[in-house]
Amino acid sequence: MTWNKFFQKVLLLFCGITVAIFFIYTRTTKNLISRPATTTNNTSQYRRYNTTKQFKSIPSKGEAVDKLRRPFKKIFIAFDYWEQLTAATNNFLSLTALATYGGRQVVVPFVKDSFFLGSSTKKGVETLELYYNVSALNRTLRSRGHGTLISWKEFQDVCQGKLDVLVHLDYTNLHKTARYNQNTRRAYFPCNNNHRNTFWGLKVERLICMNVFAVDSVEKFENEVIERLPCVGFDQWRGNNNKYSYRAQFDLSSVVTNPMHSHQAAIFFSSKLLHVARDFITKNLGPLFFSIHIRVERILKLGRTIRDMAAVKECISNLTARVQRHKNFSTAPVPVFLASDFAEYGSSSRRARQARQNSNSLIRILAPLKPIIFQPSAYDLRDRGAVAIVEMNILVSGERLFVVGGGTFQRWIASQFLNKKNVGRKSSSNCQNELCNNLCCL
Repeated sequence: MTWNKFFQKVLLLFCGITVAIFFIYTRTTKNLISRPATTTNNTSQYRRYNTTKQFKSIPSKGEAVDKLRRPFKKIFIAFDYWEQLTAATNNFLSLTALATYGGRQVVVPFVKDSFFLGSSTKKGVETLELYYNVSALNRTLRSRGHGTLISWKEFQDVCQGKLDVLVHLDYTNLHKTARYNQNTRRAYFPCNNNHRNTFWGLKVERLICMNVFAVDSVEKFENEVIERLPCVGFDQWRGNNNKYSYRAQFDLSSVVTNPMHSHQAAIFFSSKLLHVARDFITKNLGPLFFSIHIRVERILKLGRTIRDMAAVKECISNLTARVQRHKNFSTAPVPVFLASDFAEYGSSSRRARQARQNSNSLIRILAPLKPIIFQPSAYDLRDRGAVAIVEMNILVSGERLFVVGGGTFQRWIASQFLNKKNVGRKSSSNCQNELCNNLCCL
């Protein structure tokens, strides 16, 4: 009986607790159901307020478009760098300097036969990696304060096949054109783009014509001309230098204090091309040889007409005699390496092509030196720019360097040679010759 009473008490206690819990739960649920849905409404209102606030905070024009794509990505792309290897490299580097102010990146160009291109639509183009170590170059650009590089694929990811602005730079003297007016500050305006809705396969939203002499402020260009829009292209970019009327006139001194130039780019040459140069020297020249570089197009520029080959032949005869005198001083035979713009893989310029038609007669003048010439086919090289880089590295490895003609590429060769030999630049001060433009022995 005692145990029965005990179990009865436990059962009653359990039932009481259950009833109490059920009672509390019922009252709570009832309150929740009967209470106005103020919390839900407040949350909804807060979300609507935040959404409205976010839209109000989105900057207009360029920044709005930028945020709708990929944040913090603003880009320059040039479709034509105008000149060949040396000047094209310089133009490319100057665009990375211009990109600095707007926090932009520059699309890595494609290359073909010394020319830099913005797209790979042309047959036979390769990436800049053919000429340069792009990763190492990019690191140095960053350390020097330039805008860094972005790949074509990344550019497409950001811009989705569209340019917000395509800039056409006009190099017409302001005093000779009625299209621009300094007094009214009409330095740029929308061009007639009926035929430019697309450019190199990209859709163009806006085409802007800008006179290079009317806008030299990077700030004005970024904020007013291209309006900070993220995807900006140049149909042709000729570099930046206010000493020349055929280049952009931006003042970049406050943007990049120590800008890079083409003569500093040699340390980034492709390791593959450097290996080819070393291999050719080992197999064909040996440790001691003389180097000759001839730039015929510069000699022809001084001639009366483009067909005036007499000046070229006289310069090459003088050069041959000078090299022969130095060979005679040597007690052992000295091989001679020859690189010229009239060779099969030489310059693509009009004057060089003219000289190429006379290459046999020019080689005959040099015959006493028995010059050794680089054969690209032996290394499966077909690109003029790649060949030029190989020849440059062979030339600067010679014991002596003889140059005639001048020009930016030859100055780059001479600069590298002097640096390699640790010779002061004053050594080249006596190289001038009125006929040949530049005839010297370094």
